[in-house]
Amino acid sequence: MGSGVLASLSLILISAGLALFAAALRIASLARRQRQRMEKLLLLAHQDIEPLDLPAAAWPELEDAGWQTLAWNGIWFGQPVKDVLGTLPAAPLPDESGTATPTGRWLTRNTAALAHFTCGGNETRITLCFFATSLRGEPRLFAEQLARVFALMFDARLRGRSEALAAALAERARMTLYLQHDMRNLAQWVRWVATDFTGADTPQALQRAAERLRANAALADERATRLIDALAQKPARAPPASIDLGGLITGAAQLAGFAADIDGTASAWASKPLLARALDNLFTNLAAAWRDPAAVKPRFFLRRIDLPDGKQATAPWTAIEFFCPWPPEVTPLPAEKLFEPFASGRPGGLGLGLYQTRQSITEAGGELRAVPTADGMQFSILLPATDV
Repeated sequence: MGSGVLASLSLILISAGLALFAAALRIASLARRQRQRMEKLLLLAHQDIEPLDLPAAAWPELEDAGWQTLAWNGIWFGQPVKDVLGTLPAAPLPDESGTATPTGRWLTRNTAALAHFTCGGNETRITLCFFATSLRGEPRLFAEQLARVFALMFDARLRGRSEALAAALAERARMTLYLQHDMRNLAQWVRWVATDFTGADTPQALQRAAERLRANAALADERATRLIDALAQKPARAPPASIDLGGLITGAAQLAGFAADIDGTASAWASKPLLARALDNLFTNLAAAWRDPAAVKPRFFLRRIDLPDGKQATAPWTAIEFFCPWPPEVTPLPAEKLFEPFASGRPGGLGLGLYQTRQSITEAGGELRAVPTADGMQFSILLPATDV
């Protein structure tokens, strides 16, 4: 009887040992495969990959770890961005972005796994969402570990881009950048005036050129005075006030060398120098598409709106909407690159015009939005209509 018990016990111990040995081999195999995936993932941190291209570059390893879906969305320098890698689950993914962090938030149900990570900062804020329907045990632990490492890498890349841009902008000095465009705008106006008079080969043409100069002289003097004050480190700090948008658009268009067709009337509550600077920068960048006598003249639509997306419903707002075809010699930029500093579609361009325009409008309390199409860009400038 005792020998039978001992034999049974021996079999149990041998079976348990074999099971543990098999489990150890399986875990060792999983660990080796995980190490290979992790090494490939970490190599991406040393490669020159655009931040928004990093999820696609990492997806093969994440998918190999068991993730079925990687969905991401957020804001990239003022433009909405999103993409989905893998297959979308049948049910919509729940939104946990409000409480997620780069360390992640995990929601597990049975064998399903869901993870949310919010990466980046104010200008580059992206939420990652991982999903899988059949992950359990060690594979789930390894998959979660890989997702966490990727989220931290992605967060570091986003913040690194923001910090690099901030350092570059600091080196150039914010005021110097604005002054550079102010001087360029004024120099461009002087060039147009000179061309106007040079081409006036009859007394009548000379008279028309003189009349155009007189019509623009007051506006040019205002811009020149602002530039001189800024160079003397006495920049204007005009408080917000009610502004006739039609008159401001007309003046900025005249200085840029084209006539504006305005549909509607509206006012805005903003700092006039900031808004004038924004329109000067914007129109100077776009005027090449409008100054050609054969070009379709731009039409600006002014209207009241109740509430821009994401704003509090405290007062009415004004929208300035217009379309601009792609200027000559400009390579169309993707939507996420329109307001990114130092991204330019124009040969030799600094890539700062639209960025500074958006910054000035934001500082004035408004928003600048742009949607690129095959033919050009649809712009919307949203501004508070009153001071309430």
